[in-house]
Amino acid sequence: MNYTLGTILTFTIVVPAIIGLVRFSKIHQAYYPFIFCIWLGLINETIGTIVISLGYYNIINFNIYLLIESILITWQFKNWNLFQKRKIVFPAIISGLIIFWTINTAITGMKDFNSYFMIGYSFLISIMSISVFNKLIITERKSLIKNPVFIICVAYVIFYTSNVLSEIFLLYSFKNIDSFALGMNSMSMITNFFTIILYTFAILWMPKKQKFTLPSS
Repeated sequence: MNYTLGTILTFTIVVPAIIGLVRFSKIHQAYYPFIFCIWLGLINETIGTIVISLGYYNIINFNIYLLIESILITWQFKNWNLFQKRKIVFPAIISGLIIFWTINTAITGMKDFNSYFMIGYSFLISIMSISVFNKLIITERKSLIKNPVFIICVAYVIFYTSNVLSEIFLLYSFKNIDSFALGMNSMSMITNFFTIILYTFAILWMPKKQKFTLPSS
């Protein structure tokens, strides 16, 4: 996939970002980390595009974005009561993410993308997402088709699992499978576009504050 098409697909994130801005005052505060993450993604893509257009690499802003995103998403899972029974898990995960990111950054010296951190936290998000939507399948009596928590978790599993696979192939690709690794990267961009569509519907279907109920624990 060429750079221009990839950029166009990525910037479709402006749609859920605008919808989130318009509906922000009506959305329950438990969803705020997700909305913040959408806005952060748009800001990162904008900065990255500008930096690249000036002839530089977008490594620094992307690496910083990875850390902030991982913290926001973990915070979102906390709001969905994932850590309710073991409250120590949340600060432990946040501390672990910061330490892991710092070590990865120290090794690369901000001269390369934090690929190992990206693989690690993508895997973590996939696991947390599976835990939440499995719980919803068991406890939720209403249809899950328009349940924003379920939609977001499905999108996370699809996107971050794709991230893990594509990043691993890009890291360990050999000459005979370079084309396959690049194909995985293109597939990741398509997956990103698909998840943005899911994010859009999730924001549209987020209930108003007085109608909000957290997933059962």
